[in-house]
Formats: sequence, structure tokens, C-alpha cells
Amino acid sequence: MSKEIIVGKHTLESLTRGLYSDAKSLYREYVQNSVDSIENAVEQNILKRRQAEIKISLEKSDGNYIKIKDNGTGIKSSKADEFLLDIGNSRKNPEDDIGFRGIGRLAGLGYSKNLKFVTTYFGESQKSIIRFNAAKMRKMLLPGKYKGMDIFDVLNKVVTEEKQKENTDKHYFKVILEEVENIDGIMNFDKVKDYLSQVAPVPFDNKHFTYSEKIKDKAYKMNIPIKEYNLTLRNEERSEKILKNYSNSFISDIRNKKEDHIKKVKIEPIKSNVYKGILWYSVSDYYGTIVDCKKKGLRFRKKNFQIGDRFTLNKIFKEDRFNGWFQGEVYIEGENLIPNSRRDNFEKNKSYKTLISHLEKYGKEMSKEIRRISRRRNDIKKRDNILRKIDYLNGNSNGTEKLNVKLLKFIDDFNGEEKKALDRVFQILIEDLSKKRSEELINKILEEY
Repeated sequence: MSKEIIVGKHTLESLTRGLYSDAKSLYREYVQNSVDSIENAVEQNILKRRQAEIKISLEKSDGNYIKIKDNGTGIKSSKADEFLLDIGNSRKNPEDDIGFRGIGRLAGLGYSKNLKFVTTYFGESQKSIIRFNAAKMRKMLLPGKYKGMDIFDVLNKVVTEEKQKENTDKHYFKVILEEVENIDGIMNFDKVKDYLSQVAPVPFDNKHFTYSEKIKDKAYKMNIPIKEYNLTLRNEERSEKILKNYSNSFISDIRNKKEDHIKKVKIEPIKSNVYKGILWYSVSDYYGTIVDCKKKGLRFRKKNFQIGDRFTLNKIFKEDRFNGWFQGEVYIEGENLIPNSRRDNFEKNKSYKTLISHLEKYGKEMSKEIRRISRRRNDIKKRDNILRKIDYLNGNSNGTEKLNVKLLKFIDDFNGEEKKALDRVFQILIEDLSKKRSEELINKILEEY
């Protein structure tokens, strides 16, 4: 091709604010890089897994600052500019690493005046500091301004690099966002905590969710280890370890707000020749949708990072709303199951479509279980109403309790396949309650059936 190809400067807008529907996605992008760095450090025996940590600080004392630090390998001084300034040119393996497109590191540019990376590699005596003047970059991207500049011209104007001394036993990577614009609550402790507890690869809360070891054991046996990382969020007033929100007890039914409890979790293997995984989901009394949005809905996870949100798997159910009646996760691995750039789903290829078809079989069964329990609950309500009417008509006589037990046992002998017969029993009772006493009614029922 004779014509020189130019990458326009406004591509930077698409790779920063334009790429994410929620500004809090920047936390996921930087935590992904931290996890990859920690895994490399563990593999190289620089770090024991139990020592690994990711710390996020929200600081407002001198303007809004976000600081994200991990104790992974860091980046070698000779490679820092290559790793941090090459755009969309990651050296990572998409199946082994979480972040692999090489664009996530730019996430902070859209929400701060300055973005800074500080890193050092174990055994080196200096650290690398790379700064992006994000405010200057946004000014250069204004429509009609700085015409004729391409993406490389802009980056050369806004990026600086320097080296400073550091102890040779240090190894870390820091992301610092300076003078942050508080969009979508990225400086709000509770909102950031809620986001990370759903998206990040953090531990289950064993105190409130007692099924975690069972789930992890099953996954381990299928060679799908659920790796968890120590992630701490703090500000000037609080410091908390981030945990997943699942719990044994929860509130269901937005209108009536009934307390429900997990009776057990079902764990199903998911296998094909191109992917493997497990599905776990809660079994309860299914009073209605779970009220707490941080708990509800089956969710996709790959490398223990959430892909999409609580709505992504609605499509596998007979009715979308049924997804909200469960707590659960689908852990999935497969080289052809590739998260898209926004990580709001997987790329829609043949493997993805096969997986969804596979999961629809479970969604169908889960939907049927909800309906079965709901019908049973309605039958019990109808039965209880009839028994109360019988009590009333009998004037609470001494023989009523014995008659009610006899009627209750008779009704309970019916199952789902004999629903029509059960409905006929209720019809007889309703028609005759005003003129028959309990003993006569029961005799009539027994004679007919």
C-alpha cells in the first residue's frame, strides 16, 4: 500500500472513557494487571501466594487521589517504557493472563488530570516513573483543536519518563490517579467496595456463606482452581478486606421482603471438547427475586473475574426474572471463550453459542423448580384457607383437629400429576362449606375418590 496509514488522535477517546459504560471499570482493569503480576511473582518464587496483596486507597485530603499498588513482579527498568507505552500490543497470553489486549492501563486517563505508573523489579536498584498528563491530552483532543496530530503525536506531548533510586529487594507496581473527577462514584468507598466485591477475584465470606469450601473443592477436582487474592480498600476513615457478598440468609420478594435461606447448593460440571467449568447455584424456598442486587443472579466468571453482570445470564432461563431468584456462578475456562474489550460478555463465537445452549438446559430445570415450588406453596395456602373455614364452621369443636388431620393427610397424598384431582377436592369443599359440616364433607370426598 502506497498511502501511509494514520491512527487518528481521537482513538484515545475510544480507548479511555469511550470504552467503558461505568467509570468503576478502571478498578477492574488495574486489578487484572495486578493479578497477572502476582501470578508471575509466585511462579518465579519471588513471592509466596499468601504474601500477595493488592491495596487500593481513596484519598481526598489533598484533592482526589486513587492509588492502586500490588507486590507482584513489577516491570524491569529496561522494559518499562515498552510495556507501558505500547498501545494494544500486550505480550500476555490470553489464556494464561487476565489482561491481554494492552489497552486497560489507559483506563485512568479519562477520569484524572494526571496518571502515573511507578514500578520496580526485584533485584534492580532503580524504579521507573511514567506520567501521562491526562488534562493536556483531553485539551488536545477537543474538536477543531490541534489539527493534523495523530495518536503518536499526542502521546509524545503528554508522556514523560524518569528513573529514581530504589532498594534492590523491592518489587511492586503502583497506579496513581491525581485530581480525580468523581464520576460514577469512583471516589465513593461503599460504591467501590460493592463493585469490587462482585467483579474482583476475592474470597467468599466464609462467615456468612458456608458452602464456599464445597464449591472450591469441586472446582479443584475438575482442574479449575478458584484463585482468590487479598484485596484491601481504604480511605482516611476505613480499611476493609474485600469479600464476595453471597450469604446463607437473604431477603426475597421486593414487595413482601421475606427472609429466605439456602437449603443447599447444587454444583454441576460443564464440559465439552472446547471448554470446561462448573455451575453452582443456591436452592431455597424461592419466595421471589432476591432483594440485594450484589447477591442476585447467576454470573459468569473467568479466572475468577466476573464477565458481564447479574443480567448477562438471564437468557438461559424461561423467564428473565428467574435469574434473580438465585445466587450462583458459572466458572468457565477455554481458549475460545474470550472476554470482549468491555468485558461485559464473551466474544460471540461458536464456542460461546455452544456454551449458552449448554447452560439453557440447566436454566430450564431451574425455572421448572421455581414453578413447582410456587405451585406447591399456592396449594398449601389454598388448603390452609379451607382448614380455617372448616374450623370456623365447626365452632372449634373437640373433633375438629382430628378431622382436619384426616383431610390434610388425604390432600397430601396427591402429587403434581394428580393436580386436577386435588383441584376437584378444593372445589367440592368450597361449594359445600356453607351447608355441610366437616365430617360430612370428608365422607363425601372419600366416597368420590
